[in-house]
Amino acid sequence: MGVSLKTPTKLEEFQEKLYVKAKAEPTFRFYQLYDKLYRWDVLVEALKRAKANRGAAGVDGQTFEQVAEHGEERWLKELQRELQEKRYRPQPVRRVLIPKPGGGERPLGIPTIKDRVTQTAAKLILEPIFEADLDDAAYGYRPERSGVQAVQRVHQELGRGRTEVVDADLSKYFDTIPHAELMTCVARRVSDKAVLHLVKMWLKVPIEERDACTGPCGTPIPEEVEH
Repeated sequence: MGVSLKTPTKLEEFQEKLYVKAKAEPTFRFYQLYDKLYRWDVLVEALKRAKANRGAAGVDGQTFEQVAEHGEERWLKELQRELQEKRYRPQPVRRVLIPKPGGGERPLGIPTIKDRVTQTAAKLILEPIFEADLDDAAYGYRPERSGVQAVQRVHQELGRGRTEVVDADLSKYFDTIPHAELMTCVARRVSDKAVLHLVKMWLKVPIEERDACTGPCGTPIPEEVEH
């Protein structure tokens, strides 16, 4: 999980415990996680990270400026209550197409701020668990890892005499993720039904594109991934 010289927060301490438990017991299934998603420190950190990405508004048109005008603490308490009472339901994802450097377009999914914060809260709790299972050679979409580090690793391997490189890319990966298989993978580590229900709702949320709402279509690329 990385070494830090600063005093860890309670959230960081909890994340470290999740990671250590998952690393020590590869077959352990975490059964009580949902109430951790709406811990106050988790929600505060989730809003902080969502704001840092400075994303566009979702289908409801709500902006971070409007959240600030409403009162961030008040806004978070309302979301916390929704999660506690299990009334939270995700809204459709706004999808826009952005140009790709090599030509063509890439779909970008823009959830509402409420959904973005809730998803980030879930990520804060789930990421340490699945991070423990990932191979050390994997660098994509992982905390405290980057493309630069991946290139440095390649240079190290070249220095060791390894010269064969396999270049592969999955076409339209986020559009074709099989939901059933993905949920099976998540359930191998998480048995909390409320958390699994949340993930399933996010996977099945409708896509709103060009003012028309369509049915579930793969897994739209989340805004955070693009950043």
